[in-house]
Amino acid sequence: MSQKKLLFLIILIFFFRTNASAADYASKAELEKMKKEVAELKALVGELKNVITSQNEALKELKEHEDEDEPVAETAGRDHDEDEHVAETAGKDHDKDEDDHGLESLISKIKPQIEIAGDFVANLSDDDDLSTEEDRFSLRSVDIAFSGEIDGVGHGYIDLAYHDDDVTIEEATLDLYDLLPFGTDVRLGKFRVSYGLLNTVHPHALPQVDYPAIYRAYFGDEGYIDEGVGIAGSFPSLWGADFDYTLQVLNGNRHEHDGEEHEEEGLDEEYGGLKEYDDLVYAAKLNNTIIPSENMNIRWGLSALTGKFENDSDSPRFYYQGADLTFKYSPFEEKYKVIRWQTEIITSQIEEGSSWERTYGLYSFIDYKFAPKWLVGGRYDYLELPMRSSDHQTELSAYLTHEYTKNNQIRLQFKNTDRNYDKETNEIFLQWIFLLGNGGHDH
Repeated sequence: MSQKKLLFLIILIFFFRTNASAADYASKAELEKMKKEVAELKALVGELKNVITSQNEALKELKEHEDEDEPVAETAGRDHDEDEHVAETAGKDHDKDEDDHGLESLISKIKPQIEIAGDFVANLSDDDDLSTEEDRFSLRSVDIAFSGEIDGVGHGYIDLAYHDDDVTIEEATLDLYDLLPFGTDVRLGKFRVSYGLLNTVHPHALPQVDYPAIYRAYFGDEGYIDEGVGIAGSFPSLWGADFDYTLQVLNGNRHEHDGEEHEEEGLDEEYGGLKEYDDLVYAAKLNNTIIPSENMNIRWGLSALTGKFENDSDSPRFYYQGADLTFKYSPFEEKYKVIRWQTEIITSQIEEGSSWERTYGLYSFIDYKFAPKWLVGGRYDYLELPMRSSDHQTELSAYLTHEYTKNNQIRLQFKNTDRNYDKETNEIFLQWIFLLGNGGHDH
């Protein structure tokens, strides 16, 4: 073997031995490290065992002390429970007496919402322009309304009303939810008959000071209130918004106040004929809402009512038909700015032997809420007098409403009335409406 080859072989052997020694050295170092970590873990486990042993001994001692004290504590606890039972029994008996005899306890169980509404009207017109014999200043009404849910299956409502030194139960209703098939509700009691847009609205909640002329002529100054029973429900339409309907049967004894017999000048007793029912009256109402856009709302309805003046076969039958439309539009950036247009027409037919007496009337108003607390508007009325179609009148009204708060409003209204059977009048009304309580029930 040459010297070069021998030298190469010696270098190669030295290289491999050096690498092997380095590898062996690294493996031993790692092994020593692992041994050290294992020893530390063993020491930690030993310490944990000592801690657990100490805790078990402490728990054992606590348990022994509890076993020694338990009979005394249990006896004391039983005595205390017996005392509580006696006190609870006495309390229940006492509560029972209060529940049976305490009006406050009874009201708290019913938990009704209570609202008091006042309506004060001043007629600022000249003496020659007064169309009625009423006083210039009149606390037209004070209503105390109680309403509340009844066991989740119905709703009760009672309205005590003061008019002209007379306090009466103006409304008392019980509404029962889903009592009949197809989700049909039932109403019974004394209530404002569901006809048109405004008959179910209390005078203090009207959009103007007074009812339109057709309501005053056909239903009276306070609207048509009667005792009866009715049903209400809904059914689907082709455009998504359900139809709402009501059907009612009434006694035909229209609710009147002692001071309501203030007839307009120039009219005889025949004018009030359509308000003097004395036989069963049937009423029906159909409503539907269309919402073309988020800032537009259209609500329309149809109404019908029929009855007799007297409970005999010879008494003439009368028929009312009505159609109404309410349009609300708010194209403004300020959401409180709303334009409202409302119109309604009522036609009537009365049998008179072999002939018919046909009359009609309508009203239409538009108002604009131009500020958060201010509203301005105007109303047009046309009326053919019931049973006297040859006599008619028109009314033009302008009004301004200021809402101090939601429960405190004042309204100024000017009304011109032009009659073909009597003098023309110009009247100025100032109305103040105030609400107290937490009811807020729109019945």
